[in-house]
Amino acid sequence: MPDKKKKHHAIVIGINDYPGLESLKGPVNDALEFDAWLRDPAGGNLPGSNIRRMLSTDFPAQSGSPTPNQVEALFEPFIADYYDGKKEGERLYIFAAGHGFGDPGDMSRTALYAANAKRMFPWHIAVTDYVEWLRRHAVFDELVLIMDCCRTVNVPYQIREPQYTVSQGHFNADQMKYFYAFAVGRGREARERPFEDGINAGIFTRTMLDALRNARPIQGAVTGQALKNHIHNSIARFAGNSEAEPPEIRLDSSRDITFFKRKTAGAAEVRVSLQPYSGAERLVLFDGNFKEIRQEAAGTAAVTLELEPGLYKIAVGGTGRQKIFEVPGNEQITV
Repeated sequence: MPDKKKKHHAIVIGINDYPGLESLKGPVNDALEFDAWLRDPAGGNLPGSNIRRMLSTDFPAQSGSPTPNQVEALFEPFIADYYDGKKEGERLYIFAAGHGFGDPGDMSRTALYAANAKRMFPWHIAVTDYVEWLRRHAVFDELVLIMDCCRTVNVPYQIREPQYTVSQGHFNADQMKYFYAFAVGRGREARERPFEDGINAGIFTRTMLDALRNARPIQGAVTGQALKNHIHNSIARFAGNSEAEPPEIRLDSSRDITFFKRKTAGAAEVRVSLQPYSGAERLVLFDGNFKEIRQEAAGTAAVTLELEPGLYKIAVGGTGRQKIFEVPGNEQITV
């Protein structure tokens, strides 16, 4: 059994009950299913103590909770620790499901309605603002954002900026890896439906979880791009007879996140020895067209890669050390 991902953390939010808006059936189920995947040794493999979760079912029905302040409190410890000079960890997952909307003036911003939202008082949580703050300050090495909510635009409903201190950020912020997945594009409506197991769930959440479990590896790694490919190819199947808008998924292909490593049929193990080795090297792998496939830190002086047959180039980032090799035929190389 793999060791717990003690340096991975998660925030999970699911809101069904909206006394001032139409209530939903799926978000709490979505949040519970994603929480279960996070804890699963074959999934995220996070220790339960690293997961901060808030559901509308945690509160009395029709209470209007959780409010914005209650949900925003999930983010506050990470922000406070940054100002205390603490580095939180490697990866943060943020999952949010419920009613949501997009900002009329900024296509990148999306908010989740709090349970006390009303037509004339659209109380909300500026989820993408919090995520971008964490990214700008490099509080984690990797950020994974999943929002299963509508992103409709109503001009009077503008996303309010959270009340945290704004600063220039961290000089390494541009090196952060990120994967942002929205159930729909800006201005579109997300959908939920009853599934064959009798559970009402978001179409996008079910598709995302299937991708996390079954996405085809790219060169032995289930990356953000692999998840994106799987989701776009399978969401119609999960929609069934329901209408489902295409999701919006953002990632940086040059710094893609590796969620898992899975061996594919025909893959060979290639042992890469780093000579010399300082402990700070980063390997950059290219395909036969010299297009970058992925980067990863070299935790030891010898790294094993699982690669499908083909021509490759591997380089040590920031140096002139590189080598072109072919698989099969070069199962041991030195750079």
